[in-house]
Amino acid sequence: MKQYIGTKTIQACPMTSLKAEEMLERKLSDVEEDGYLVKYEDGYLSWSPKEVFEKTYKIAETPEDRIIIEHSDLNDNLNRLTQFTKSESFNHLPKSTQAMLLGQMDIMSSYIHILAHRYGDMKRAADGAELCGYNGMTFSETLILIKHGFCVRRRGWNGSGLFVFRQKPAVVPADVIPQMTSLYDEAKNQILATQDHIDYTAQMLIFNTGTGRADSWVPSSADLFADDWDLVI
Repeated sequence: MKQYIGTKTIQACPMTSLKAEEMLERKLSDVEEDGYLVKYEDGYLSWSPKEVFEKTYKIAETPEDRIIIEHSDLNDNLNRLTQFTKSESFNHLPKSTQAMLLGQMDIMSSYIHILAHRYGDMKRAADGAELCGYNGMTFSETLILIKHGFCVRRRGWNGSGLFVFRQKPAVVPADVIPQMTSLYDEAKNQILATQDHIDYTAQMLIFNTGTGRADSWVPSSADLFADDWDLVI
C-alpha cells in the first residue's frame, strides 16, 4: 500500500446524523451524532461525523479563510523541516542537499511572513483602518520587490528620507546619446566610437528626499543581513 494525500473542494453545513438520515433516506448511525451534511463537486450528498469532518476540512469561504489555511499548513511544514535540519539524518545528507533544504526553509519563512502581512492588511481594510504595509523584511525579500520596481528602505539607516530603487533597464540609441546631460562629452565620444547605443541594465540608486540627491548604491554587509527593511508606500 502507498500513502496518498487527497484534496477536494466541498460544501457543507452542520447537521446531526438523525436529521441527515431523514434527508438522505438512509441509515447513518446507531445513535444521534453531531456532524456535517456534505455536498461534493459532482452533487453527491453524504454525511460526516463532526470530529472526522473538522480534522479533514477547514472553512474556506473568504480570501481571509484561505490565507489562514495556507499559513497554517505552511507553518506546519516549516516546523517539520526546521526540526529535520537539526537532526542527525540532516547532517548525513550531501552538502548540496543540505543547502537546498536550508534555502527552502528560508523561502518558506518569507512566504509565511508575506501571508501574515496580507492577512493583517485584509483585516485592517475590513475595519476601515490604515494598512500597515509590508515591513520587517530580510534583504532576500526586499530584492524581489526591487526587481519589480518598488522602493524600499531600512529603519536602521542613519537619517530619514532615504530609499533605494532600481533604475529601469533601458537602451539609449546613438541619436539620443549626444543630448544626454548626465554624460561628459568625452564619455559620449568614446561610447559612440565603439557602440551605437548604451544598454542600461542592473543599477540601483539611493535617493534622499530632503536634498533630491540620488547616488549609486550597493548593499553593505549590514544591509544584506538586516531584517528591518520596509516597503516605501
